[in-house]
Amino acid sequence: MSTDAARRRFTRLVVAIVTALGLLVVALGAANAFRGPRVLETLAAVDDAASVAGAVVEFRLNQPVAAPDAGALEVSPAAGAEVSVDDRVVRVVFDAPLLPSTDYVVEVAGVRSSSGGPESTLRHGFRTDDEAMHVLQRVDGGDDRVVRRATGGGETEVVLALPVIEEFAHAGDVVAAIEERPDGTEGLRFAVAGQSTAPAELVLPRSGGLRSLQASSTSGWMGVLLEDDRGSGTLHLVDVSDTAAGSPAPVLGLDGEPVEVSEYAFVPGAASVVVLDRSGAMLLVDATGLRPAAPLGSHARILGFVPGTSTVVVSDPDRVAAIDLASGETVTLDLLLPDLPEGAYPGRVSPLDDGGAHLLEVLLGDGGAGFASLLARVDADGTAMLFPPPEGSRVIGHCPAPGGALVAVETAPVASAGGETGSSDADAMTTLVEVGTGRVVLSLPGGESDWCR
Repeated sequence: MSTDAARRRFTRLVVAIVTALGLLVVALGAANAFRGPRVLETLAAVDDAASVAGAVVEFRLNQPVAAPDAGALEVSPAAGAEVSVDDRVVRVVFDAPLLPSTDYVVEVAGVRSSSGGPESTLRHGFRTDDEAMHVLQRVDGGDDRVVRRATGGGETEVVLALPVIEEFAHAGDVVAAIEERPDGTEGLRFAVAGQSTAPAELVLPRSGGLRSLQASSTSGWMGVLLEDDRGSGTLHLVDVSDTAAGSPAPVLGLDGEPVEVSEYAFVPGAASVVVLDRSGAMLLVDATGLRPAAPLGSHARILGFVPGTSTVVVSDPDRVAAIDLASGETVTLDLLLPDLPEGAYPGRVSPLDDGGAHLLEVLLGDGGAGFASLLARVDADGTAMLFPPPEGSRVIGHCPAPGGALVAVETAPVASAGGETGSSDADAMTTLVEVGTGRVVLSLPGGESDWCR
C-alpha cells in the first residue's frame, strides 16, 4: 500500500473518530438538557437529632442551582425545617428535635439549575437514634437497681445495682449513682451499660453529703453537689466519657472561688452548665474550664431549657423569662393560661417552647390524702389532657426527655390515708408518652427518671 493511501486512510479514521466524539458530546449535552441537577453526595448530620435542634441533611449537586419555590420541602413524618441553597449545595435544617426511633424522609422538589432547565427532586431517608429511658427500681429484700429500655424495642437491661441508691443520672451508656453506705456515708459509683464489671467509685476531693446528681444529654459530663459541714453545696463536674478524668472538679465563680449552688442545669448540645448560686446570681459555666464563667443576672428559679435549644427558662418574682444563651437576649415569656375545671389546681410546669406552651401537672381535689392528679398539655390550641393515670393511681412527677418530644410520667397508687405515696416505693410506674399525640411508647416499673433533674 502506498504512503498516500495509508495517509488517506489515517485521515479518514481521524475524521471518523472526531465526528463520533462530536456526536457523543452533542448526545450527552442533549441528554443533560433533559435531566435536572444530580446528587453527587448526601451528608446527614443527624446523630443527636432526637436531643437537640439543628440536625442537617445536605445535598451536594453536580451544578449550581436556584433556590426552590416555597413549599418545595416536605418532611415525613411532619417536622419543622427550612431549606436553603448555596451554589451547588441544598441544605435542610430542622428547627426542633425529632422523635427518636423514627424513620424520616426528606424531599426537596422543583430543584433546577441556576441557568434554568428541567427540575429534579432530591430525596433522603434516615432513622433517628433510639432514646433510652432509665428508672430506679426498689426491690423488696434486694439491691436497688437502675434499669433502662430503648424506645426502639428490646429487653429491659439492668445497668447498675447497689444496696441503697439515693439518686442516679446517665450520660450515654454511663450511669452514675449516689449510694448510701452501711456506715451512713455517701459515695458516687458508676457503671457502663453492657459491661459486667462491678460498679467503680468516683473519688471525691473531700468527704461530705451528696445530692442533685445530673448529667448532660449530649456530652459525657456529670455534676453533683458536694455538701460541707454547714450544708452548703458546691458543684463538682466530671467528664465520665474520659476514663482518665480523675476526681470531679469544683465549679468556680467570678471571684475564682467555688460557688455555693442552689440549682443547676446542663445546656443541651454544649459542654456548659447554668448555675444559680444561693444569692440568686446565675452564671454560665464552661464545664471544660477553658472559658471563665459569664454572669446571667439574678433569678429565683431555673425552670429548665426549651427542649433541644440553648434557651433557658427562669422564674422571677414578677415574671417568667427566657434567656437565649447564644445571643444573650432575655425576653418575658407569657405562659399560656390553662383552662381548668372547678376544683382543679395547677402544679409543676415544664416549658415546651419559647411561645408559652408547657406541660402542667393538674391536681384534682383538696390536696389531702387520696387526691388525684393528671398531666395536661397547654398550648395555643387550649388545654388538653395528655396522660390520665391508671385507675387508682395519680401522677407524682413528669420529666420531658431532652428533645421534648417524649415525657416520662411517674405514677403511684393513690394513698389510702395519711399522706402520699412516694416515688421511692416499689410499686411506682414510669410511662413514656409522646407529647404531641399522647401515645404511650413504653412503661417500666420504677420511678425517679434522671430526666427529672
